[in-house]
Amino acid sequence: MAIADRHIVASGPRTRVRPFTRSDVDAWQAWPDYEEQLLVGTSPRRMSPDQRSRWFDDITQRQRQIPFAVDGESTSMIGRIFLRHVRHDERSAVLGIDMHPAFVGHGYGTECLGAFLHHFFGEMGFERMLLSVAAHNVRARRCYESLGFVSVGSHWDAHIGPDVTSRAEFASVRHLFRRGPLGLESLFYDMRLDKRDWQELALPLPLGERSR
Repeated sequence: MAIADRHIVASGPRTRVRPFTRSDVDAWQAWPDYEEQLLVGTSPRRMSPDQRSRWFDDITQRQRQIPFAVDGESTSMIGRIFLRHVRHDERSAVLGIDMHPAFVGHGYGTECLGAFLHHFFGEMGFERMLLSVAAHNVRARRCYESLGFVSVGSHWDAHIGPDVTSRAEFASVRHLFRRGPLGLESLFYDMRLDKRDWQELALPLPLGERSR
């Protein structure tokens, strides 16, 4: 399918953002697990075809999430952007974003999110984007900070992944985990970007790459 036919809402030099469809669930399920141990818990949750349909219906109908797919230069899906806890009365939403393991660490996430913010604060009419990021995920935190997000608090949540308390390779991040009511917990930073602050920092999209 040609990119022009896929209802692109935002684009960058290497990425295109469009609505996420049921067929994209299958593409996401084909992604490999993350090799980086502390990201293993964010690998795709494996589901049967029936479960995939129910999951898609649940997030879009019951949870009222607004999901988007990120296509790469070959038009295959290399990322997902989800708006959760959408509050139209407050014009705010909580961001969820993940990238195919092969495209992590190469600037694709920053590029597609930077382009998407033009659509989020423009055509969609939102005033505030919120997110939570694991304190140990320095790469993701730098991405958000480069786009203008600021820390507004922190909280602890359940950690899904290796037991960092007993392995030497996790010594440098061990202080970002604890034993708590949810078992092994990870520290998360809460971040926020307001439209007025984004407008002060945002650069115009390159000609031909504007939100559509």
